[in-house]
Amino acid sequence: MQSQILPSRSALVDRIAMQFEYGQTLICLVGNSGLGKSYLAESFITDKYSDFSKAFIQLSAHTKDVDIVRQLMEHTFRAPLVDQKLSLTENFFVLNSEQPAEPCLWVLDGARHLSDELIQELQNLAVRAPNTLYILVTAQAPNMLPNALDIHLEPLSHAESKQLMKMFFTQLPPDDDPIFKTFLTEARGNPSVLLDWQQEEQQLDLRAGLQPRLKQKHFFIAAFSLILTLCLVAALYNKQLLDLLGTKQEIAKQQTAILSEPTVLEAEHVLEAKQVQPEVEAVSKSAQSELEVQNKPEQEQVSAVLNALLSAPSSSVTNSEVAVDTMQRSETSATELGPELGEQDVAQVVTALQPNKRAETQTEASAQVVSENTDHRVDISHDNQWFLLRSDTEWSIQLLAVTERKVADDFIAKHALPNIKVAEVNRNGKVWWFVTLAPFAQLDDAKLARGNLNAELLAAKPFFKRISQIKQQIQQSQ
Repeated sequence: MQSQILPSRSALVDRIAMQFEYGQTLICLVGNSGLGKSYLAESFITDKYSDFSKAFIQLSAHTKDVDIVRQLMEHTFRAPLVDQKLSLTENFFVLNSEQPAEPCLWVLDGARHLSDELIQELQNLAVRAPNTLYILVTAQAPNMLPNALDIHLEPLSHAESKQLMKMFFTQLPPDDDPIFKTFLTEARGNPSVLLDWQQEEQQLDLRAGLQPRLKQKHFFIAAFSLILTLCLVAALYNKQLLDLLGTKQEIAKQQTAILSEPTVLEAEHVLEAKQVQPEVEAVSKSAQSELEVQNKPEQEQVSAVLNALLSAPSSSVTNSEVAVDTMQRSETSATELGPELGEQDVAQVVTALQPNKRAETQTEASAQVVSENTDHRVDISHDNQWFLLRSDTEWSIQLLAVTERKVADDFIAKHALPNIKVAEVNRNGKVWWFVTLAPFAQLDDAKLARGNLNAELLAAKPFFKRISQIKQQIQQSQ
């Protein structure tokens, strides 16, 4: 008999043997899973009937009937030739006729994996076997083998549970230990549960939970710090992104405003140039006509005098340069002819030429005055310093922007508006003159003032402009 077996289980082994001796050839050991049926069956086949031919087969879901028949025949007979086409009973009788079998003990662990045909063959063979044949089968439920004797395996008592654990564990807690006591109660006498006892896991150490809690606390602190850092980084990045977006929008607005100016300004410049050009042409034409009118009688007089003195034909002249040349030649001729004409005649010729010279001088002076009046206007001074001292929140109305000062001067003189302010700005290598109406504290005031302008100024489409933008352009041009 196996050394580690409870007395109650040993008594059950003896009872099974006694039932076989009483003539029962097929016995089924019934018990729930974990109660030790397999261990008890091994103890029975090991300790009982040492002179029998024994066969112990542990069945499983993958075990086939052919394999069971072959293993039983191999443990019963010597070198049997098993015919797989024959049943268990037929193979047993065929082999027994060739070589008589000795008394046999078959133990099959796991009756639930037996087929109905094999169960019926075991029942027939247990009844019809010519020699002694004891068959022991383990099952979890009763009546799995009809006509078999069911012997039930009961759970262990509380005392037997502790006795079983003492057999397999050298050190156990005291009986009054609450954890050990609860474990025995909950095991409910099941040997498989009792043998799973682990001393290290069942100890109650109040200090053991402190370290995991500290680890959890440190983990939570680290996770919170990481999340907080990520939130701060995200907030900072979002703020920088918003600032960058706002800056780009302001730059885009400024670029739009700056690019929109030259179209209007160039149109104004062309219009003003077209208006000034006819006036200049008219003044030049009038001056030329006056010169021709003045030179014509003088030229006739000079020609008459020369014809009378020199008796030579002279062509008519049409400009002041020919008259001067004629006068010089006349004086030379008069000097050369002095001995012949006399001093009185020469004096008369010189006297006749002097009025022409004075008229020519007067004509050149008048032409010079006209040219100066045409090319040079009264210079305007700029108000850059005034703009730099104004507040950035104020507004202005830009009326005109040109690259020539005389056009701006003519514009200011023509319209004579109050609060005219002129800004001088250097942009792209050119000097621009901005004619504006300023200042206005609010945009509404500038809109109201724009509505009061005449139709000619409104046709040029004046627009509103911040003082801060004009200041920025002035500072960039310095």
